[in-house]
Amino acid sequence: PTPRLDWDPATGPRRAAEPDAADPAGAALSLLAEDAAELLTGPDGEQLAACAAQGCSRWFLRSHAARRWCTTKCGNRVRAARAYANRKK
Repeated sequence: PTPRLDWDPATGPRRAAEPDAADPAGAALSLLAEDAAELLTGPDGEQLAACAAQGCSRWFLRSHAARRWCTTKCGNRVRAARAYANRKK
């Protein structure tokens, strides 16, 4: 069986299985789905957060509660924009 991630609005993410795909792309996608299902349904799922930087669509695992950005580059960009806005006032 090929692992798959199903989303139920009432219960959230859950692992599901379907017959193996005959193509390599399907096999690769099934591995990605398996890893995603393991992450979202496992103990690290609660640590998953979206980057707070405007225009960034990345997700990351929080290493501590205060972390808001996926990389220091995103954090620096937000702080620089805030400083620039404050100087323009």
